[in-house]
Amino acid sequence: MLIASVVAAAGLKTQLDLTTLALGEPLTLTLAGGTLKQIDLAPLAVDFEARGRTLSRSGNEETLVLTLYPLRSGRLDLPALQAGAARSRPARVTVTAGSVDTPQVLFRVETDPAAPIQRQPTRLTLEACDDGSLDWKRPPLPLHAALYHRPLGEEQIDLERDGVRCTAHRWHWRVIPTQAGPLQLSLPMLEAGKFGRQLRFPAPAVAFTAAAVPAWLPLNVAIGLPHLTAEKQPETWPVQRPLAWRFEVVGGYSEEGLKTLLALLLHNQPGFNTYAPTLETLPGEDRNSPLTHLRVTIYADARETGPLRLPTLTLPWFDPVGGRLESLTLNGDEVNIVNPALATLARGFALLLAVGMTAALLVWMARRHAWRRHKRRRLAAVAASTDTEALLRAVRGFSLAARPRPAATLGVWRERLRAEARCEGLEALIDALERARYGGIADDFTALRARAIRVLAACRTLESSAGYRRAEAPGDGLP
Repeated sequence: MLIASVVAAAGLKTQLDLTTLALGEPLTLTLAGGTLKQIDLAPLAVDFEARGRTLSRSGNEETLVLTLYPLRSGRLDLPALQAGAARSRPARVTVTAGSVDTPQVLFRVETDPAAPIQRQPTRLTLEACDDGSLDWKRPPLPLHAALYHRPLGEEQIDLERDGVRCTAHRWHWRVIPTQAGPLQLSLPMLEAGKFGRQLRFPAPAVAFTAAAVPAWLPLNVAIGLPHLTAEKQPETWPVQRPLAWRFEVVGGYSEEGLKTLLALLLHNQPGFNTYAPTLETLPGEDRNSPLTHLRVTIYADARETGPLRLPTLTLPWFDPVGGRLESLTLNGDEVNIVNPALATLARGFALLLAVGMTAALLVWMARRHAWRRHKRRRLAAVAASTDTEALLRAVRGFSLAARPRPAATLGVWRERLRAEARCEGLEALIDALERARYGGIADDFTALRARAIRVLAACRTLESSAGYRRAEAPGDGLP
């Protein structure tokens, strides 16, 4: 509903399109008079923001149309405006928190940590909570002499405020107080749109107090505990090539401050101050975190072979809760600096040695297999004998070495076998065989054959005869 109020006051006419509106909606004020170029609009700045201004002329009369946005809710007075000798009559409008077309918006400002100290990275959050129908524009933060800030991310979530479900639009900034004391930022009007309508809402006050750091605290010391992660170093590294040692720091260090601190730590470290450390700013896992994420690369000048111990870095930081200066230690690994040519030669020698040992092992295994197979055949011949004569021939032919013909007599066979192996019960076996052959004593042939097999299977080779140290188990290869 358009409510028109036309008042003539000393030649200056005033007209309002609304007498009741919601916070965020525009109010149109039309002034008509003789000359309006020099009209003083300063009295309106108490309760309204003059966003739009249009001046037109028709004959001897000028018309000024102003678009005003209320700065607060309640009953607001539009003061009398002076344009030369012409003067308008005061008017009054009622500004509500919300209406059918414009929702009520709840604002909130908070800092994390809630009570920051000087030089501490802090997250500033501005929240606007509405019914979800508004399309917001991110507000800028004004410059401040005692505050450094840069924008972070923004988010939109559904939550409950004062017992009412609403959609919260949050904007985050990284702020660092450079001075102690109360700090206040005057934000501009917050812009939002709804179905093509432009709405502007007064921003809440952004104010907090930063505590002072001790006067003895160095400038480059981080406020708050930093987090360090270091890459695993290789076990070996070629000589005459710079070794890159990388680690990441998440905390309150600035890039220049950490670079200065590293220069002091590496000043007395030979081999680590030939090349200046490099720093790279990385995007953090939490885009709304006020902490910086830096990747540091330190270069070691590996000029000599041998073990190289990376330095131990001690990064100081200030505990804002306890008010103490603490430190965080990063221990470097040990890297073995090697000559690639010598390492290649050593690997080749080790390969040749391994090949030689493998060949020797294969020869040993082949000889061992041949010897065991030869023994099994000789034992099989003894086991296959069917009478005393055949048993004697098989016994005289038993040998641990490859011999083409059996021994002529048991005595010759005994001397030959003693040179090849150690056999328990050999003399007793020979006596039993001689009695059976030459003495005419009829012993049990089956028992005699089994005795011969048992004694011969238990023979152990001598090292000088076959080159084997491992003994065969009794009965090995018996059927």
